[in-house]
Amino acid sequence: MKKLLCALLALALVLTAFPAALGAKTDIAPKQVASDIVIDTDGSDGYSGDYVVIYNPATSESDSKSTGNMTGLIETEVGTAAHRPEASSEALYRIDVDGELAEKAREAGVTKAPHENPGTQDSYNVGDTHTFMILNYSPDGMMMEFKVLAKGEHCYIWTPTSTAANVYPLDSINPDFAQMAADEFDSKFDLMQSSFGDHSNGTSGDGRLNMLYYNIDDGWEPGQGYIGGYFYALDLYLNGMPILNIDTYPGVHYVNPQGEVLDDISRTYGTMVHEYQHLINFSQVGVADTWVNEMMSAGAEEICYPGSSVVSRIQSWTDHYYSENNDWANPPAEFPYVSNFELHNGFSLYSWNNDLPIDDLLVLYAQVSLFAQYIFTQYGNTTFHGIMDELAAGRNFVQGFQNITGQSTAEFAANFRVALTANTSPDVLGGVYGFRPQEGYDPAQYHDVRNPYDLLGPVVFTGSQCAIKGGGAICVKPVGGVYNPPSGAASGLRYYGITRTVTEPEPVPLTGVDTDIHEAELRVGETLDLTAIPIPGDASDYTITWICSDGSVAALEANGERATVTALSPGTAVITVRATDEVLHPDMFFTAECVITVIEEQSFLPGDIDQNGTVNVTDAVLALRHSMGIITLDELQQRIGDMDGNGVVNVTDALTIMRIAMGIM
Repeated sequence: MKKLLCALLALALVLTAFPAALGAKTDIAPKQVASDIVIDTDGSDGYSGDYVVIYNPATSESDSKSTGNMTGLIETEVGTAAHRPEASSEALYRIDVDGELAEKAREAGVTKAPHENPGTQDSYNVGDTHTFMILNYSPDGMMMEFKVLAKGEHCYIWTPTSTAANVYPLDSINPDFAQMAADEFDSKFDLMQSSFGDHSNGTSGDGRLNMLYYNIDDGWEPGQGYIGGYFYALDLYLNGMPILNIDTYPGVHYVNPQGEVLDDISRTYGTMVHEYQHLINFSQVGVADTWVNEMMSAGAEEICYPGSSVVSRIQSWTDHYYSENNDWANPPAEFPYVSNFELHNGFSLYSWNNDLPIDDLLVLYAQVSLFAQYIFTQYGNTTFHGIMDELAAGRNFVQGFQNITGQSTAEFAANFRVALTANTSPDVLGGVYGFRPQEGYDPAQYHDVRNPYDLLGPVVFTGSQCAIKGGGAICVKPVGGVYNPPSGAASGLRYYGITRTVTEPEPVPLTGVDTDIHEAELRVGETLDLTAIPIPGDASDYTITWICSDGSVAALEANGERATVTALSPGTAVITVRATDEVLHPDMFFTAECVITVIEEQSFLPGDIDQNGTVNVTDAVLALRHSMGIITLDELQQRIGDMDGNGVVNVTDALTIMRIAMGIM
């Protein structure tokens, strides 16, 4: 069983399929971002508002302040009941062990990175080998030989040469993945450097980052979290080079309970930049405060892959998960707090606790992720680099943040706490009480949610009292719309009455529609994905319908703006997308077309997977490796290798092909 050694980093996307529909209404106008607010901080006649944020401005977690008994002063039944998805053996999620490894480095006396110029710079080319010392989660001994699969401008991609069954080398999964990973890292390198800083080259590095792709042997079993990757400070000394360890099983290679092979190198990209920030942080600062380090790594994920951090973590913050009940377009207006979550009871902003229960720990990651994006909203991503420089100079976060921004951390954190409830649009009060998405956020990747902060709503405390730690806050809903602090409330707490106005935006009329592909040629059995493109892109309310002119030539499955075409028989079929404006012009529609030409599939001998004209042992081995999940045959190869016609290539098919190759059949 996997040892849950440290924090649950983030829920990854659950691998599910959306139901097909030929027509679907698209209604994705912002629901929760406030168009106007009133903030009441006077308190002479109570604090008025739909909600009141109670905040502790102390910058030390040890400075707790009691709210006093609020019975009768606040509402105790609010919001939409939390929707928690059932545990699924199909869900892949990562866990983070960086905090534990940082503590191990500290115990070993490694608290600073080497910064002297390496005496020997070890450089490599594709195909070169090197033995690395793997001190944690090694699948094949402490000393493992790796080979270079790809050499990028700023990185090497390594994988083990071992053929042991539990190693899962990257090239055995897909030989193209290494170059894809190198290209991806190179594409994010300048952005990471400008946002955070540079990394140490260790005692012998040549400036490139070394990413070791292998099975981080953590005992993963389906339904459990897996270590997606880690940075270990000792590598800079013991291996002499900057190293990130990236998991291949199930991080890259994953077979779901239905037997589908879901190999995907992009599952490692968020881990790549998250761990790279940890390397930069250690290189610049040494062993840093965990909450600051994790805040910056969460920021790195969102900077490089907008939406990837906040969409999942807002759900953790509110304890409401949309992937199961599919209400992305209509998020609840408010959420009840979870009584046993420390983060919903005024947990400090300036602290970290890896011993929290996993669900509460998810909320802790959500807090630092949202705080990182609030820093971005107010000051931009280069602020992280400035903070890093301040920490490197020996100043703590509170001092460094004020030096960089000119604003006190206590005041900034107060505005952040108010923003979590007020959640305004950028044009309200200068955007001080709201968030904005990173440039490049693509709604199509996140269930057509136009703004990820549409999912954010007030988490309302409904208990009787709590002790709020420094930098922490709670949100309450006052009875009668006015809150008067009880006599037992500690002095020094701050109160912010918040009246929110949420209005539907003016509808944007649809003026046209297009498709991303206008013509394509498919062989029988092949598929093609199509996407409808509304014009303009911010059209507010429309219906999409997909139509196939000849169902005998092509089969059509659609869900909203996306459709999949499957070639059935030779001929031509026209796929038409039709869009209708539901609000302004319900009697008018716009169309666009994609012409599909289906040609006859080339004939191959059953079992001739490599398509060389004969059925031989090589074909049997390919079928066997596919059935074991080591490789993935393409769609045509799977049809050729499916000897019993049951829709999958399995061991039985491999044995049949072997018997044919040997002349037995």
